[in-house]
Amino acid sequence: MHFPPLFTLFRSSRNTVLICFFSVLLTAALGGCAEQNTLAGAPENGRPPVADKLPEVADPGLLMLLVPDGQQLVSPEVTAWIDAASEDGLRLQPVTDSEFMALGPAALKYGGLVLPDVLHPIATEALLKAVRDYTSAGGNTLLVHDFGIFALDGNQKPTYAIPSARLSDLAGVDYGLYHALREQSTAIGPVTAMRSTMRALQVPPGKSIAYVADANRDAALATVSATAPPAPAATAAVDTPTTYLAESTPPASAGSGLPSAPMPGDVLETYSGYLLGELKYSSFVTRGAFTGKTLATSPQAGLVAGLNKVGRGQVLFVNLPLTYLKVARTDGLPLHGFLHYFAHNVLQLARLSPVPNAVPGLTLDWHLDSFTAQQPTLTLEKLGIFDDGPFSIDMTAGPDAVTVGDGKGWNLDNNPVAQDILRRFAKKGHAIGSHGGWNHDYYGLNVNESNRATFLPYLEQNVASIRNTVSHALRPYLGLTTSTPPVVPSSFLPLVQKIRAFIDSTFGPPMRQYSPPVGNNPTWAMDWLEQQGVVAVYFGGHTGLGPTRQYREGQLRNPGLWVFPVTPAGRYATFEEFQVNKVPKQEVIDWYRDSVDFAVNHNTTRMIYMHPNGANVWPDVLQDLLAYAKAKGPEQFRWYTMTRLADFMTMRQAVVWTEQRDAAGTSLFEASHLHSLEEMVWLLPKSRYTGQPVSTYGNVSVSDRGTHWAVKAGNTRRASFTASAIADAQSGAAQVSRAK
Repeated sequence: MHFPPLFTLFRSSRNTVLICFFSVLLTAALGGCAEQNTLAGAPENGRPPVADKLPEVADPGLLMLLVPDGQQLVSPEVTAWIDAASEDGLRLQPVTDSEFMALGPAALKYGGLVLPDVLHPIATEALLKAVRDYTSAGGNTLLVHDFGIFALDGNQKPTYAIPSARLSDLAGVDYGLYHALREQSTAIGPVTAMRSTMRALQVPPGKSIAYVADANRDAALATVSATAPPAPAATAAVDTPTTYLAESTPPASAGSGLPSAPMPGDVLETYSGYLLGELKYSSFVTRGAFTGKTLATSPQAGLVAGLNKVGRGQVLFVNLPLTYLKVARTDGLPLHGFLHYFAHNVLQLARLSPVPNAVPGLTLDWHLDSFTAQQPTLTLEKLGIFDDGPFSIDMTAGPDAVTVGDGKGWNLDNNPVAQDILRRFAKKGHAIGSHGGWNHDYYGLNVNESNRATFLPYLEQNVASIRNTVSHALRPYLGLTTSTPPVVPSSFLPLVQKIRAFIDSTFGPPMRQYSPPVGNNPTWAMDWLEQQGVVAVYFGGHTGLGPTRQYREGQLRNPGLWVFPVTPAGRYATFEEFQVNKVPKQEVIDWYRDSVDFAVNHNTTRMIYMHPNGANVWPDVLQDLLAYAKAKGPEQFRWYTMTRLADFMTMRQAVVWTEQRDAAGTSLFEASHLHSLEEMVWLLPKSRYTGQPVSTYGNVSVSDRGTHWAVKAGNTRRASFTASAIADAQSGAAQVSRAK
């Protein structure tokens, strides 16, 4: 073992270790004897239990998610929206049809209304009237895809409305044209938007690429239009599908539906996937002139997203199956992005920052696949690369790398050089994790849902090898393996954190992160990893998102895990891929810099990854990235390990907060946490909250972030502050003005 035996530790630093253990015992005792917490109860699946109804006192920062009467609130289709809102720092409450209709004008006192896809394809005329009345009176509504697309006929069977969807008036464009187009009423194709709009939709650099018009595709669209079934007399005058965003955008004219003149360098882009290139989505074919603010379009379908003024309110229409994409197709970025746009660009709601202390950053995950990485790793270490960070570093530890018996692996158990590398990295504060199952390619290319018995031993061996290298055998018995042990009074948190840091330094860190070879993550492997205390996992789905929940195959799996989706640079993500595919070096430099800027500009985080082999070929590119990030300053940018962010996100999920506004327009914010609000920061847009927030709590501090006020709670279990808000009617008018 690389760490000295316990008696040596006592002999060399007896007092320090004794203090450590007595402090642990004291802290545990205090936690066990602490008075019963009067704050919110223990979180369920990492989040406070879903309330079954709206709060009695209206909350202007709370979004309403409209669900059918009798809907199970724990279903993945509901929790996917709740989790997306929470991860973005928002609050969202399911509201049943009956509850919403009973609210009447009182619904306007809440933040906004979300009409989801999948959950609510059937709606009564009474419900749709209530939605129209709410919006026309000044409410803000997010209308998604197939919400209310069906009515029930005389036989109580779902049927499309004629000639178009019943909420076409709210969308500002006709859709759901089944009577005219039959099975061609939906179309599959790329989704395009201006680059600036993509960024506003939280699409990071590299997750969208320049859109190139395809003549064959356009010809196919023309064929579809020409061969569509004849429209009935009632709809014969309906316009042909409109693309709204031309490849060469002309100056906008009144009522054209085109965006305003693009900013310099702004170009038309489309969603892209890692190793896939241009992604294609299903949307309803739309017809008619859209006079609102166009956000996204499809050459095949027409309008994909737009902001439409309806009476005194607004409707953000999103013609994509957002719920289905997140829950069933591991593509959560569109749902998160449009919900963010609705809450922040349309409503200007206050937000709980998704990064510790509201300091944005990136996660850099290193994959050490095989022995060929040893010398490049040592070279990069000599260059000082690993003096930066901290980074996440994951190793495939077995003796083989491609096939059984090839001898190309790290062979960590019998490789003292590799062992010393990991120990040095751990001492520097990098997070060390397992990269799959013992043999990189063999495991990654062959493991599947049906061969657990064959490949579980590979996972077990890899985890055991890394644990034996970086952690003392006593490590599992010392406790404090998460960010905060249960029920610790906030006054003792600094001591607990010092104890944990001391234990990590003396006994080695726990192994709590994982990355799968070839991105292959069978569900049984994720279940096993969660049981082993792993809290953070590299993930090949939901690309372009920050840390998120693992929604997959229609379920929310492993609530104890946070998955870290890859953010690609177009089709590629690693140095080897850039080099093999002859991506110009300057493009890679620019992408890394743009990724740093995106995180800073949007107060967020994303995960990028690389291998020492390719990085060693282009060390200047890597050095430029690290220097560019460092130049931002520690209060503007930081590197985060996956485990650091996973712990923070778990703590953050349990924050309970509310907003109440009095007749004078002053909002009172109240927040609580079972343990502590340390590192939690609220961001209040100055466009809505005009005066600097004020608090009587000594731990609360307020700073000016340019476009936002930042309110930091500090090390306390309760906090409150007030802020003057623009009156709803004035705010709504300002929003409409900005949208136009």
